[in-house]
Amino acid sequence: MQVIVAEHAGFCWGVRRAIEIATTIREKEGNTIYVLGHLVHNEEVVHKLEKMGMEIVENFTEAKEGSVLLITAHGLDYKIIQRAKRAGFRVIDTTCPIVQKVHRLTRRFLDEGRKIIIIGHSNHIEVKGINGVTDGQAQIVGSIEEIENIRLKPQDKVGIVAQTTFNVIQMHKIVDALHRRFPNVDFLLKDSICYDVKDKQREIRELATFVDAIVVVGSKASSNTTRLYELALQMCPKTYLVSKAEELCPIDFSGVGKVCVTAGASTPDWIIREVVEYLGNA
Repeated sequence: MQVIVAEHAGFCWGVRRAIEIATTIREKEGNTIYVLGHLVHNEEVVHKLEKMGMEIVENFTEAKEGSVLLITAHGLDYKIIQRAKRAGFRVIDTTCPIVQKVHRLTRRFLDEGRKIIIIGHSNHIEVKGINGVTDGQAQIVGSIEEIENIRLKPQDKVGIVAQTTFNVIQMHKIVDALHRRFPNVDFLLKDSICYDVKDKQREIRELATFVDAIVVVGSKASSNTTRLYELALQMCPKTYLVSKAEELCPIDFSGVGKVCVTAGASTPDWIIREVVEYLGNA
């Protein structure tokens, strides 16, 4: 069985940057470092960071006052960051620069007097952080069906931004549907989907045309990994989502001549190598 590894599989530079910052801070600090949420959405990476002496907290009030508090790569509502600083925490912000750019775009739209629509998943931490820029006033849509919940007037001016890990094709379908639903509204879209996510999605669409199976490596908690898996499954029925090599054991690859391996933006290299090694011996 031939194993083809996608060129853009694995860590994006934003995730790699966040982990490098966290590791550097850990080496300098003698005390526990607290991370507000999961630094990245991958259990194996989080477990490794915990072994290094980092502790995950869901609220900064759970952390020891005056300690180092890391903000994750997904970003956070700036009001929470301000409260943590006022409480005496040494805040280290590892928010991905592309997510930071979305925050700036959102502020610019607000300054222009535009209402905000965020294309993304309302329960995702990144979307919550973007919505924080609007003081919770943005309208969030994650599917064409959810457009029914959008309330706009013909004279409204609207700025549209997207969760950086959203499905590119689905984003454009939602935008087209918004134009049809509200033909007189002044929409301005800024495509804020991460270029690494775009590369991964484009690559899997190309590879799916000549492989017999696809293995997507990453955590089910990772939004970009899930979107990648859903996209691959649409084109290749034999698509499997695994978080590590051991999960491949029950899968029957008999009759598969070529298998593609890709991975989400929060999947580390060592897990990808283990998956590739397993498939190479299958």
